[in-house]
Amino acid sequence: MPDPVVVRLLVALCAALAVIAGILARADGASLPGATLRGGAAFAGALGLALAVLAALGAL
Repeated sequence: MPDPVVVRLLVALCAALAVIAGILARADGASLPGATLRGGAAFAGALGLALAVLAALGAL
């Protein structure tokens, strides 16, 4: 059973990464929908990668 604290921290970290990616995309001149899509893609990619790493380490 995964530790709920680890999972919450992981999701919070990925959400922060997505917000930063969206802000940087918007500052780079992307439209608001484009920046939102880049932020969502960053969230999905980071969450998938982080879950795979934690599963490989045996934390999940």
